[in-house]
Amino acid sequence: MINKKTFTVLGATVALTVLIPWLDQSQANGQNFQESSSIRERITGTWRTLVDPDPNPGGDPPAFYAYLTFNSEGTLIQSGSDPLEGSRSGHGVWRRTARNELKAVFEKFIPFNPLTQQQGVFVFRVEEVINLTGAHSYEGLGQVSICNNAGQECQPLGTARTQSSRLRTD
Repeated sequence: MINKKTFTVLGATVALTVLIPWLDQSQANGQNFQESSSIRERITGTWRTLVDPDPNPGGDPPAFYAYLTFNSEGTLIQSGSDPLEGSRSGHGVWRRTARNELKAVFEKFIPFNPLTQQQGVFVFRVEEVINLTGAHSYEGLGQVSICNNAGQECQPLGTARTQSSRLRTD
C-alpha cells in the first residue's frame, strides 16, 4: 500500500513534469504574441521609401521615391513617383515572416506593358521582403512583375532595393 508521503511526492513529480512544459509553452505563446504585436506596432504607419531598381539589360533605371502605409490589420496602400507606375495607388497585404522581418505584396493597375509596349490594362506587382533595422527604418528587397489584367500570368521585370524611414511629426 502506498502511504501518504509517497503519494504526495509522486503527485508533485507528475504535476511538475506536466506543469513546467505547459508553463514554458504558455510563456512562449505569450512571447510570440508580444513579438507579433510589437512588429505590428513597429510597421504601422506611413513610410517614405527610396526605391533603387537593380540594373537590367535595358539600362539602369533611376531611383525614385514611394510612400507605403501599413495598417495594423495587415493591409497596405502604396503610391510612387516612378513614371512606369503612374500616379495610381497600389493596394496590398503584409505579414510577419520572422522576428524583424515581414513580407509585403501590393498591386496596381497600369495602362501599358513595359515589356511589349502594348496598351491596355495590366497589373504591376511587387513582392518585397522587409527587414526592420530600427524603430523608424527598414530595408527591403522586392521582386517586380508585370501581370495580365487579372493579376495572373506574371512576368518578372527585375528587382529593387528599398530604404525607408517612417514619417514623423517631430
